[in-house]
Amino acid sequence: MKLHEIPAYSVEDWHRQREAEAHGLRLNCPNCGRAEWYHAVGVPPATGALRKYRACKVCGCCQEADGTPAYRSWMTVHTCLAHLAKGMHCPYCGVWGPRQWHAACWRILSTDELGVTRCATCDLVLTPQHVVPWPVQPD
Repeated sequence: MKLHEIPAYSVEDWHRQREAEAHGLRLNCPNCGRAEWYHAVGVPPATGALRKYRACKVCGCCQEADGTPAYRSWMTVHTCLAHLAKGMHCPYCGVWGPRQWHAACWRILSTDELGVTRCATCDLVLTPQHVVPWPVQPD
């Protein structure tokens, strides 16, 4: 299904998808059809989450559970130049210290976040220069 054809997504839809996943059902992305990295997401990750959305980390399809249209998010990758002390880990890529720097630190951003969001580890602003293509490029 094309991104602009994906129907509205509600809080009720989000709760149904979270429940289905809790019972072991694999959900398919409405845009690319893949199931590997498609989930109903809550931030913080609880049923009473403040931000509720669904997202695919294969094609970048993302949709808030507020009735707004689906959109393509951006995958960013950068070389993080921050020192990670022993026992500390990067909140984005999960690499553990001790390390002086680490490559392929990735984060997924909405259009509003691109060019504004900073890496919490090294403080670099993530810009269009850091965008990499999604593994699958649906219509």
